[in-house]
Amino acid sequence: MDDLSGIRYRLLGTVEVQVDGRRILTGGPKRRTVLAALLLQPNTVVTDERLIDLVWGRRPPRGARPQLQGHVHGLRKALGADTIQRAACGYRAVVPEGATDLDAFERSLVRAAADRAAGRLDEAARTLRHGLALWTGPALGGVTPTLAEHARPALEESRLRALEELYGVEVRRGRAASAVAGLRALCADHPTRESLTGLLMTALHHSGRTGEALEAYAALSAVLAEELGTDPGAELRRLHLDLLHADEPGSGRGDALPPAGRTRVRPAELPLAVGGLVGRVEELGVLDQGLDADRAADRSTTIFVLTGVAGVGKTALALQWGTAVRDRFHDGQLYVDLHGSTPGREPTPIDDALRQLLRSLGVEPRDLPSDSCELAKLFRSVTADQCLLFLLDDAASVEQVAPLLAGGRGSAVLVTSRNDLTGLVAFFGARPVRLEVLSRESAMELFAAVAGVPAVEAAAVAGIVEECGYLPLSVRLAAATLTVRALCSDRVRRAGLSGAAGGPKPPAPDAAVC
Repeated sequence: MDDLSGIRYRLLGTVEVQVDGRRILTGGPKRRTVLAALLLQPNTVVTDERLIDLVWGRRPPRGARPQLQGHVHGLRKALGADTIQRAACGYRAVVPEGATDLDAFERSLVRAAADRAAGRLDEAARTLRHGLALWTGPALGGVTPTLAEHARPALEESRLRALEELYGVEVRRGRAASAVAGLRALCADHPTRESLTGLLMTALHHSGRTGEALEAYAALSAVLAEELGTDPGAELRRLHLDLLHADEPGSGRGDALPPAGRTRVRPAELPLAVGGLVGRVEELGVLDQGLDADRAADRSTTIFVLTGVAGVGKTALALQWGTAVRDRFHDGQLYVDLHGSTPGREPTPIDDALRQLLRSLGVEPRDLPSDSCELAKLFRSVTADQCLLFLLDDAASVEQVAPLLAGGRGSAVLVTSRNDLTGLVAFFGARPVRLEVLSRESAMELFAAVAGVPAVEAAAVAGIVEECGYLPLSVRLAAATLTVRALCSDRVRRAGLSGAAGGPKPPAPDAAVC
């Protein structure tokens, strides 16, 4: 079979193959196991030893390797010679994207998480139901016990999580009563799973059955004490306390929802902007004009890359502009310190940055994929319809930044870095903004603003700002040092010690403070 576009593999039930809607016979349990083991790691080499172990267990027959080759030959004959490739130490299944029901199911979870985080609850519910409909029975039906014991628990856990998410969405949609029966059944099958009991309690409460919700808590407490010797966790105890104080459904404290029902908070994560920004009118204008031009042209996310030497004020400028235009990004502002030049610290890993951003956007930690590619896909899905401002501070490289570029139309990404990051300009259309040191006049103005020196006296510190190289950070530190010394000197004089013989003298400001 040269064309693999029409092939579909089923793992969420009895393992089988369909080609253009027609079911293909693939053999008995051992052959199904070889196929399923390869499909569970698509486009990845699975060693002969691993396949033999999954097919025959710890005591394979002497002819296991030739038999394995026979099963692969049979699969190739049924599915096409290109479907399974031989590698140096094993086999690789060539699986087109979306060809397995497991892939489709996992994609539905990613889309639903994005919809839920954005408040699109109807879409999230439909997507979850579509994904769950792919299950036709226990996963990996018809394979050997070894493979079933190895791989089925994780797959069934994914299904359980999807059901839990669906019922959580239904509760948030105001359909708590319809969720009660399904939640009761799940709690019966998983009597120690606190998140399920929390959802059941919430659904019962919003259905006017708070007494039954309290009974569900008592039942869980008894099971945990008897089987595990523990008490319910802090979150479930808080929900129980809320329900105890609820006089009636929908009032006061009893409206609390478990984790699946938390209200998304509009992120506003930019740190406090540095006061007294001086001499950056032109650069601020470039940022304003760039955003306006892209929005007028109905382009997608605007990307700025602010570069310059250490201490030139890249972060200060980004924060000043971000604070000024906050109202233009109605879905929020997010901030990540990428630590590209922090002494003694490695740059922030891409996966860590993605997880931080997704949590800020309302995605529950339990919904975050472990795979890097899936994390990036979820990030793009969550931000696709939102107008956001991202400040990616102190980037180390283009490779660190590229997976973090996302957002819907009207969004903007500000990247600051000591490195040029020309790849962002070349490949992502970023607008470069190069920050140079301040002019002599601007540096003196900044010094005067920080130190509180009257403008007429500011020329007296021209030598200091020159020694500081006209770098905003050095100028600020010098001015702050002078201010602190002056304050100390004033306190000494007030104490009557400044004129005493041999008494201490206030240190004179000098250029060394830079």
